[in-house]
Amino acid sequence: MTNTIIIYHSKTGFSQRYAQWLAEDLGCRAAPFRERGGVRLAEYGTVVLIGGLYAGQMSGLSWLKKQLPGLKGVRAAAVAVGCAPMENPGLQESMDRLLGDTEGLRGFYCQGGLDYGRMGVVDRAMMAALRAMLRRQKGSEAMLEGVSRSFDGTNRAYLEPVIRWARGEM
Repeated sequence: MTNTIIIYHSKTGFSQRYAQWLAEDLGCRAAPFRERGGVRLAEYGTVVLIGGLYAGQMSGLSWLKKQLPGLKGVRAAAVAVGCAPMENPGLQESMDRLLGDTEGLRGFYCQGGLDYGRMGVVDRAMMAALRAMLRRQKGSEAMLEGVSRSFDGTNRAYLEPVIRWARGEM
């Protein structure tokens, strides 16, 4: 059980990019979330879920949490990919809330981006509502600016802590 599997859930491509980079760096397979039923997680020593962070929820995380009781001896991690910058002061608190007290699950965060052209109607509507709310709040100009247009904040270097963890270095 020394091999690693990466399962990713990506709507606009940022989580998929991180999954592919991580698979290259670790020399393992990255499988899309829709194929998770064909993956026998217990056959792997390390399982990494990479998913987008939307309104404080991570894609696929509830599924992974349900799998954990049957994965004794398997190391598991969740990598949340969101549009907030890596230096966001509330990031650790958000990650703690996201993972809760889930035993046996290591959490990581990587900045992704926004791609309005690849978003579905519901996600674009949610972002429009967020921008409207931010326009009404004093002191939210920087955040409003950050979510007003598409951008790509991915950086392969953000995966370094995940790689070290997956290799058992931390």
